[in-house]
Amino acid sequence: MASCRPVRTAFVAITAALALAAPAALSAQPPVVLVQAGHLSPGEPGYLAQTGASGNPFGLESEFNRRVRDAMIKQLKTAGVDARPLAARVEPLGVAGATFVSIHHDSPGGAAMVGHAITGGNENYYRGEGTGTASPTPYPDSGPHRTPATKVSPAVERTSAGTARRLSSALKSIFTPANGARGRFSGVIPPNSNRRMNHFYGFYRTTAQSRVIVEAGAAPDDNRFLAKVPLISRTLTTAIISDLRARKLL
Repeated sequence: MASCRPVRTAFVAITAALALAAPAALSAQPPVVLVQAGHLSPGEPGYLAQTGASGNPFGLESEFNRRVRDAMIKQLKTAGVDARPLAARVEPLGVAGATFVSIHHDSPGGAAMVGHAITGGNENYYRGEGTGTASPTPYPDSGPHRTPATKVSPAVERTSAGTARRLSSALKSIFTPANGARGRFSGVIPPNSNRRMNHFYGFYRTTAQSRVIVEAGAAPDDNRFLAKVPLISRTLTTAIISDLRARKLL
């Protein structure tokens, strides 16, 4: 009978190799995506007066934002993403992730558009708890902000711009008259063109590698479109997954 020693030796070698590989496989974690429903209570200190627009098919903007957020969370989880819902107040302060996306819709006369975090200028300040013109420095009566604020590095700006382009392209593909859109589509807004968006406070409450904000349309002009929550959420989710794959995170 031939010796089984070579077979046994090979088995031991293979078992040892698998044991070494196992920790690396187990340590691979799914990317974290933070999806914020803009204006949804509880609010962010310093911005409590910013309760959002109204007049969409679901009433308040926060309700539209919540519906889209919740649908996206389910879809992202199905795709293997560690998706986490956020309200207007970002908790915990400084939460990490691959992507932070804030969902909104605009007011009458507004547009569908996408903004992203940019370097310099830091977050916005307003009068009281969020009224008046956005300012890079506090007003004498500005409400107190939570500190410390996080920073937007050049790397975060670059990554955020890429995510914004993918989200904008996806949103543009469905923002059509056939789907009920009647308003304007502005795409990715240029840096410093809309301080309220490019210096959105949420960008300074997270350490996510990519930070974007989406205005899905404007009520009431785009109400037939805004009613299509399954279409909007699915489209934005697909764009985020595509972005994560392009960044080799999924």
